[in-house]
Amino acid sequence: MLQLFKDKNFLRLCLVAFLMSSCLQLGGIVLPFAVKAIDGSDTDIGLCFLGQMGAYVICCILAVPIIDRLKPKKVLLITSGAGIIVSLGFFVTVWYGNSNGVFLSPVGRLIFLMSMIGVITAFFWPTLMGWVSTGYEGAELTKRFGFYNASWAIANTIFPVIGGYLMEISYLLPLAAAVVMAIFCLISVYQTKCISQSPKPHQNDNIAGQQIPQQNRNFVWISRVALFTTLIYIGVLRSQLGILYKFELRLTESNYGWAMSLMCLANVIVFWMMGRSHYWHYKKSLFALAQASVVLCAIIILFSGSLAFQLFAAGLGGICYGFIYSSHQYYGVSGGTKRSGLMAIHETIIGAGFATGALGGGILSDSFGRYSPYWFVCGVIIIAGGAQVILWFIAKRFFQISSKENTSVFTSPT
Repeated sequence: MLQLFKDKNFLRLCLVAFLMSSCLQLGGIVLPFAVKAIDGSDTDIGLCFLGQMGAYVICCILAVPIIDRLKPKKVLLITSGAGIIVSLGFFVTVWYGNSNGVFLSPVGRLIFLMSMIGVITAFFWPTLMGWVSTGYEGAELTKRFGFYNASWAIANTIFPVIGGYLMEISYLLPLAAAVVMAIFCLISVYQTKCISQSPKPHQNDNIAGQQIPQQNRNFVWISRVALFTTLIYIGVLRSQLGILYKFELRLTESNYGWAMSLMCLANVIVFWMMGRSHYWHYKKSLFALAQASVVLCAIIILFSGSLAFQLFAAGLGGICYGFIYSSHQYYGVSGGTKRSGLMAIHETIIGAGFATGALGGGILSDSFGRYSPYWFVCGVIIIAGGAQVILWFIAKRFFQISSKENTSVFTSPT
């Protein structure tokens, strides 16, 4: 792990991830409260996140066949610059509050801006992750992903708390800070160098796709289901938990900020630990435990009004999300060559799950009460568990047959 600190370009890329994540966290933490301040509904909050993740999913799908042909630095420069413009748009929209524009209402402008964030990040994150991972396999890939994930997760840990306290002064302050972070992100990208991405592999690393264990193909599919359903839970939390805290549990914006930060701190710890070890590779039991723990988190939110229990649920949820995210990130690219495209698939699943949770949570909250989204999460995870068992046996049987015929269409994780 220490050798990563000698790779200055890798550290610059991690700084870029930190700064972009900081910008997104500062904007995202204030959004639910800003929508309510301009008389928006819980469904409107869900629509904002649906706009973001819907655009994100569509653009990730479009990016899969082309993103590896683009120059990564140019893509990051363009998307970082666009991030500054969108951040300024958020600031101006919240500044004018309920003032109606020529074409869109205030809520409509927020939905449009969130959609623009989806477009920007659909090209930003897969490009950055592809740049970080290209040319590496096995233990070295695990280390690089672990450090990279910890970089953006640290931002996710710090800035919800900062944003929560800034919100208690003014909703404009977190948005102003987001603009500053977007500017620093652009500067950091500009200072990053385009260098060779094909280092000599370590002796024990598997470089060729055919050398990756056959069981990886099975884990790709169960990890995709796990990632999608876990992101439904995260989408519910990010769009609806703050409203539940304020209007049902009588907690403050800063309490919500602490909950999100604790969840992200758990991400950092899990990312770091998984980056230092590959013990977790190909362990089905860990998937089952992680998803069962997500159900436990939802139950705690449903039945406990205590801030301490709510924070515990947030931390436990962060552990589960961190494990499932890193697992799919690893299984999804192992043996593949077009890394940015593979990362676009990874991000598509994230966006689809988040959008489903955000919109579904908002509609359920308006229709059946603010606790109903968490019952929805429990049902989704239980159904997904059964689907994963079926998928596992189908995939295992299919790969056994196809390996005998030596004509498997699953030769690579793409």
